[in-house]
Amino acid sequence: MAVLMVAGAVVSSAQYLPSNKVRPDDGLSSELVKTGLYVFTGKGSNSVLRLSANGLILVDGKLPGSYEALVARAEVISRQPIRALILTDPSEASAGNAATFLQNGTAIILQSNLAQNVISKNFQGTAPKGVVTFDHDYQIRMGGIEAQLMHFGNAYCNSDTVVYFPNLKVIAVGHLYGSAVDPDFAAGGSLVGWSSVLAQVLKLDFDTVVPGTGPVATRADLEAFKNRIDTLIARASELVKKGVPKEQFMSQLMTDDLGWHLDLTPDQLDHFYAELLRTEQSRNDS
Repeated sequence: MAVLMVAGAVVSSAQYLPSNKVRPDDGLSSELVKTGLYVFTGKGSNSVLRLSANGLILVDGKLPGSYEALVARAEVISRQPIRALILTDPSEASAGNAATFLQNGTAIILQSNLAQNVISKNFQGTAPKGVVTFDHDYQIRMGGIEAQLMHFGNAYCNSDTVVYFPNLKVIAVGHLYGSAVDPDFAAGGSLVGWSSVLAQVLKLDFDTVVPGTGPVATRADLEAFKNRIDTLIARASELVKKGVPKEQFMSQLMTDDLGWHLDLTPDQLDHFYAELLRTEQSRNDS
C-alpha cells in the first residue's frame, strides 16, 4: 500500500481566494456531514471536503468552469490549502477541473486506469509532476487524519475509487451507489461485476455513504442497493440461461419491483447481454 504523508507541502497562493468571492448564485450548496467533513453539491458530482490540521482533501472536482466557486466555498470553511484532489471516475462531472487544481499546487491522486484517461485528456499523454497513481489501494495521512483509497474492481467503470475516512466511518463511493445502476461500459464498466465490488466495500466499518450524485445515504441504503443488483443479475442470468434472445431480453426482465426503470441504450444492452453470455459460458465450462 502506497502512503502519501503531507507535512508542510508548498502550495500555490492562487488557491487562497477571499471568502467574499462566494456568490449566492454560484450553483453550489454546502452540507456538514460529520465534524470535519463537508459535501458540496451542484455543478457536477458531489465533492467531499475533509479537513485536517495541515490542509484539505477534496474528493471529485466538479464540471469545468466551477473551480473558483468550489475553492471559494472550501475557503469559507477553512483557510488551509487543498493539498490533494482524489478522483473517483473519469467523467467531466468529477474530473473537469483536474488540470486547474494541479496548476494551482494540488496533488491529483488517481487509480491507474483513470490516470490514463485523465492524462490523455488534460496533459497530452504525459503525467506532470503532482499526479500520483495507484492500482488497488493508497493511503493519505495528513494533519492527524487518514484517507484510504481502494479500487475493488469494475462496476460503474474500470477505475471506481472508494475513499474511506475510518475515524469518521464515512465512505465516498462515486457512482457505485445512486438512484439506479448506469454502467459506463465504454470506460470499462461492468453490471455483472457491480455486486462483488459492493461486497468488498461492505466489509469496511462505516455508517455514512456519500455518493457521486444525490443525498448522503446510510450503510443500510448501500446494502439494499446491493441486494437489488443481486436480484437484477439473478433474473437476467436466468433469462440468458433459458436462451432468451437479446431482442426480447429487456421486455422479459422485470425491474419494476426493484424501484428501477432499467433504460439501457442499445450499446449498453449489447455489453450487458455479452457479459451475461460470458458468465453463463464460464459456468458451463467449469
